[in-house]
Amino acid sequence: MSLLRKTSLKDIAEAAGVSTALVSFVLNGKEKEYRVGEKTAQRILKIANEMNYQPNLAAKSLRSGKTKTIGLVVSDISNPFFSQLARVLEDEAARKGYTVLFGSSDENKDKMNRIVGNLINKGVDGLIIVPCNNSEKSISSLVNNHIPVVLFDRYFPEINVSYVALNNFNASYIATKYLLRVGYTAPCIVAYDVNLTHMQERVLGYKKAMDEAGKKSLINVAFLKQDSPRKSADRLLPKMIDSGVDAFLFATNMISLACLYIIKDMGDDIIGKIGLVGFDGNPVFDFFDAPISYIQQPIDILVQKALEILTDVIANGNTVQSVLAEGEFIEKTS
Repeated sequence: MSLLRKTSLKDIAEAAGVSTALVSFVLNGKEKEYRVGEKTAQRILKIANEMNYQPNLAAKSLRSGKTKTIGLVVSDISNPFFSQLARVLEDEAARKGYTVLFGSSDENKDKMNRIVGNLINKGVDGLIIVPCNNSEKSISSLVNNHIPVVLFDRYFPEINVSYVALNNFNASYIATKYLLRVGYTAPCIVAYDVNLTHMQERVLGYKKAMDEAGKKSLINVAFLKQDSPRKSADRLLPKMIDSGVDAFLFATNMISLACLYIIKDMGDDIIGKIGLVGFDGNPVFDFFDAPISYIQQPIDILVQKALEILTDVIANGNTVQSVLAEGEFIEKTS
């Protein structure tokens, strides 16, 4: 059975070869009252456990219709942006009477599926998911099974599902225009080598700004491996500098950190001349020897919108809504 579908009494009954009523009696602790044989009861409980059925929360859901819980699946909880997302969502959800259950996929679609399946079987009313690379089939399965879901930060245009995200194209376009306006002539964008829309949009925004500035021939994209960004940066960044790159636009917070480790060892001459812009601020930026401007994502607005959409879907059905919010460019000077 797919982890993306709730385990029902009927599923357990079919696996055990008994009626759904019998399963209900056992899972509600009424096997003796209804004279269910001990071996049969044990077999039902064993099958329910193997199918990851959660009897207490499911029973509560059947009585009230809702558990007032939502699931949040982020792609990497060590990323400060996603840890902030979890914190803000927990507070906003509490104001609406919801409890949030968390999970981190570590950018692994199989782990994401397991977490999503566990959250569904725990009876969550809906899900907010930061999808990882190549997880389109999993998200489609949720939609097809009518699970209330909102994608956050990343989305798949080809899937008819609600999402809330930054206007990534415009954010990257503005950041690149800034670098060109303050005098850098050959900025390079550093991105992950993934097929996620938000990453592709950030690269496209950079390319558009370069093209408009008459610098199409100087477009330079350095792709890092998502599972080893620092190793990739160590190999690629010196080559970029040697080829004439004089500024970097880092496409994510974690890319910024991986690249700063490499740049700090390049010497004061390079650090003093290079332009640096990232996505989302980080306290580490304040300790670096060069100013790092960044795009600030409106996390509070994004969370509020995601929660509004999800609770609307839970209450009224799967009406698809989408939000693209604008970021704020934060300029840092020496």
